[in-house]
Amino acid sequence: MKEFKHLPISDYLGRAASDSPTPGGGSVASLVGALGAALGQMVYNLTHTKKSYLANDEMTKAAVQSDFNALVRLQEDLTDLIDKDILAFNSFMDALSLPRETDEEKAARSKAMADATVLATQAPLETATKSFEVLQHLGSLSRYGHKNCISDAGVSAYLAHAALKSAVMNVRINVPGLEDRAFAEKAERTCVALLEEAEKLTKEIEVIVYERL
Repeated sequence: MKEFKHLPISDYLGRAASDSPTPGGGSVASLVGALGAALGQMVYNLTHTKKSYLANDEMTKAAVQSDFNALVRLQEDLTDLIDKDILAFNSFMDALSLPRETDEEKAARSKAMADATVLATQAPLETATKSFEVLQHLGSLSRYGHKNCISDAGVSAYLAHAALKSAVMNVRINVPGLEDRAFAEKAERTCVALLEEAEKLTKEIEVIVYERL
């Protein structure tokens, strides 16, 4: 089957709107995070050759370049997660359909479901973490990005924040089914920390953007 990340936008949207469970919220969250990273790169690409930007000191330009490079990597990671989340969901559905007539079959099915639940939790947790990293690399672009595209830096932050919050919701729907309670508790602590810090970062970027509009 063709990877979802390679589908035309209209086809992906059609699949998302259909009665198929995939792509679901986790995959869509990854796509939104990737869009946030891409839009941040656009701000850099519309900025770095402008005279007003080139007048900045070398340390500032190096920091902005570093953030741009990170966004390139994060876009790739989040794009891969579009399908990674779907594969995790499919593995759970495959486990659910395993036979359970004998004790051996029941045990194998239970283990497969437990393993699949871990995967279904890890994928959106990774999306949430990567989306937070996108936010971390947007501050310099909101400060030094060209004024004509500064609103795009703000939209980039909103997208990354939305992707993070959406991914956290997908983590939390799977946490109750985790047998490894230590992992479940760690996942929840991670989600709480990401949500708290992302709220702060998004607000900081929003303030900078509105001051520069």
